[in-house]
Amino acid sequence: MKKICFILLLFNYLFVNALICKENDDSIIEKVVMPVNPEKVLLNHGWIAKQSGYILQDGTQLSSGKQDFRGWLPATVPGTVLTTLLNNGLVPSPYFGINNELIPDIFHVGKDFYTYWFVKQFTLSEMDKGKHLWLNFRGINYKAEIFLNGKRISTTTHEGMFIRRSYDISSVVRYDGVNTLAVLVLPPDFPGEANGGQAGDGQIARNVTMHFTPGWDWIQPVRDRNTGIWDEVSLSTSGHIRLQHPQVITKVSGTRIPGDKQADALLLVNTEVENLTEKVQNATISYELEGKTMSMKVTLNPYETKTVVLPNMTLKNPRLWWPNGMGKQELYQVELRVTDGTSQVSDKQNVRFGIRELATEKDPATGGRKFYVNGQKIFIRGGNYIASDWMLQLTPERYRTEVRFHADMNLNMIRVWGGALPERPEFYNACDEFGVLVFQDLSVTGDANGAWNDARKKDSRERRHAYPDNHELFIASVIDQIKMLRNHPSLCIWCGGNEWPASEDIDRALKTDIMPRYDNTRHFASYSTDTVFTRNTIGGVGDGPYGIQEIEWFFTFRSTPFNPELGSVGVPEAAAMRAIMSEADFNDFPKTGRQVNSVWQYHKYLPYGQHIERYAVPQSGEEFCNIAQLLNYDQYRALMEGWASNMWTWYTGMLMWKTQNPWTALRGHMYDYYLDVNACYYGTRKGGEPVHVQYNSRTKQVEVVNTTLANKEKLSVRVRMYQIDGKLLSDRIESTSIQANMVKSLFEAIPPSQVNGVYFLRLELKDDRQMYTDNTYWLSVVPKDYTQLKTMPKANASVTINLNKNGSDCNAIVNVKAKEQIDFFNRISVFNKKTGERILPVYYSDNYFTVFPNEEKSVTLTFNSDLPKED
Repeated sequence: MKKICFILLLFNYLFVNALICKENDDSIIEKVVMPVNPEKVLLNHGWIAKQSGYILQDGTQLSSGKQDFRGWLPATVPGTVLTTLLNNGLVPSPYFGINNELIPDIFHVGKDFYTYWFVKQFTLSEMDKGKHLWLNFRGINYKAEIFLNGKRISTTTHEGMFIRRSYDISSVVRYDGVNTLAVLVLPPDFPGEANGGQAGDGQIARNVTMHFTPGWDWIQPVRDRNTGIWDEVSLSTSGHIRLQHPQVITKVSGTRIPGDKQADALLLVNTEVENLTEKVQNATISYELEGKTMSMKVTLNPYETKTVVLPNMTLKNPRLWWPNGMGKQELYQVELRVTDGTSQVSDKQNVRFGIRELATEKDPATGGRKFYVNGQKIFIRGGNYIASDWMLQLTPERYRTEVRFHADMNLNMIRVWGGALPERPEFYNACDEFGVLVFQDLSVTGDANGAWNDARKKDSRERRHAYPDNHELFIASVIDQIKMLRNHPSLCIWCGGNEWPASEDIDRALKTDIMPRYDNTRHFASYSTDTVFTRNTIGGVGDGPYGIQEIEWFFTFRSTPFNPELGSVGVPEAAAMRAIMSEADFNDFPKTGRQVNSVWQYHKYLPYGQHIERYAVPQSGEEFCNIAQLLNYDQYRALMEGWASNMWTWYTGMLMWKTQNPWTALRGHMYDYYLDVNACYYGTRKGGEPVHVQYNSRTKQVEVVNTTLANKEKLSVRVRMYQIDGKLLSDRIESTSIQANMVKSLFEAIPPSQVNGVYFLRLELKDDRQMYTDNTYWLSVVPKDYTQLKTMPKANASVTINLNKNGSDCNAIVNVKAKEQIDFFNRISVFNKKTGERILPVYYSDNYFTVFPNEEKSVTLTFNSDLPKED
């Protein structure tokens, strides 16, 4: 078998390189306009690439401007080698079927196979030649040698996936003529074997890079280990005095209430300032906010860099930043300037920030980690996030959609998992705007870094705990990422790694030096299951479980008080399944007593056990997915409600595993890879409503939950029960009130004695001004038997659609009106009428909803489409 696999890999190697040598005349010379004092001008287009083994010239020759670039590939930058190959049609889509097995793995074909030259040609215009011109790389994986116009500008090898580098190219750049930038990108030193283990054989963790690329239990291996110029490349300018890494800290004393007139807040600003000359420089550093300026004079010795702490600014009646569900996300922008001795502006930077103060403590009542924002405790309901895309096809638009999805699900925290990457500023920008706090892991994982014995790992636990090999590079990368992200109000906590701390010297440095020195405003935890979060000791179980549960379990099992990973199943909708596998594979769906189809297995299907058959024995993949959505909704609603039911008594919060997939996996996500929401999403959204009414399946009690900061008075709770034929069995209305940040049990909801199978429980919560929520349960007096749902009479509801278009912005209102029957579990989707393709993403005010007899439901949809209205 091994011999066959080797022959297949060799065939792919020859096939890909034969295609790479095809003729191509698409080399692009970009005209770059450099305005005065830009923060940056992106160089993200017009790159070309070629495998290094086919290049006879060295970097000096290649960047001299005399090279013929015919036959090179159009390259994707930012992107990876594999992304470039995919976008040129040289490898099959690894998102579909088992196509990923047809792509050569770096462990078998060697690092040279994925070692590439990337070239960018550009000209400059409107450039002040008296300025310093900087070439900036925000992320290269893993090593790079950088040449411009016949000269090597990286005096040392650029190494490490996460560290940023800037190069002063003022003396090398051609102001008149074509500039040729050539970057040799090399893969990680230790790509490791993708042997089926978590992080494969673990060798990937010897590098300062992401760990999941050799595969995990939720993803297949990334064949090039994400080698490439994966993050943005830019040009920027400065004068002879340069500003770098400004930090804005806000102090908000006391306990604040959203919306009220606020007491003063304090603004603390510091920045690094660098003298780029051989002469002493006298400079003035200042910052301005809303017409008020603070400044300080400083003297800089030749080539000196120093950190300058500027005078504090008192802000009157500040507009505060609050997490999602607690208040508004107000944002400010401050401009920092440095002027030289002639009062000319040498450099300036704008920093966006929010005025808020974080605090945290170990809750003595529950033993869980408790978080405060502006003095108010916040019950954490969040999710784990890996990366937007497994091949790092990262865009601000996709980031914004994903974060908006999380906010719409009523989540207030995202944990960025340690096996991936410190997320990009564009991700944080979206979190700032939507009020989603971020729990940011560093690149350490228990599986790769020696938390457990593992026969699939090449090295011992002790050796792996010393990973990565270069501790200095790891520390430098952490410092750089802290500086990049620390001004974002959404950044809530730093964590050393996933389920295991870094090596002792790194962990000690992070605790005692790095975090206190570069970001002392946030808590640092050594690892995600540290005792600062849970009651467990090191190596104990502080997270999970991850599979399907009985609904009662979420209310009865007492989990860890702050659980950083807790999840369930997540098969997507049928349309998503058809996007990732053939119709034959789709209809070879999991059946009790049979081995799961190989494609379902390859995409990491997480079993539903006997739960599907409790509804029906599916006859097709479509029916399987439809039943799965009922289970998905019920599972995640119960998860949210079970934790809320025990808010502040058992729990301080939890983070679901996971809320998204960077690949087309069949587990742990609220929306599929293509950004189509499923029932997991709406079950989570319903169960996590800030003001909510719910049914506790353990106590049979109706409960009201209020996670806002305002007391809710004069509430009305209505409880109705229906037979499946639509007959009303009971109708009860009770008045109540509830304090802020509390849960309150009201009364039992027991079905009448005449119910002999499935029935519906409908809860409504409102006051005299608004309807807060309605919440529908399908329950059964026959334990775990919902087969009667298939016998429900046809609803024959009426549907009207009103679509409005303003350019590409689309808004639709869908009205569903039931007649005598219950219209159960409706899902709205948007398709192109001509092609049948899904239009994505779409934002729905509600979905997977049930309409009761003679009632009407209105759902609002917003999406973007360039199609004519009639399509």
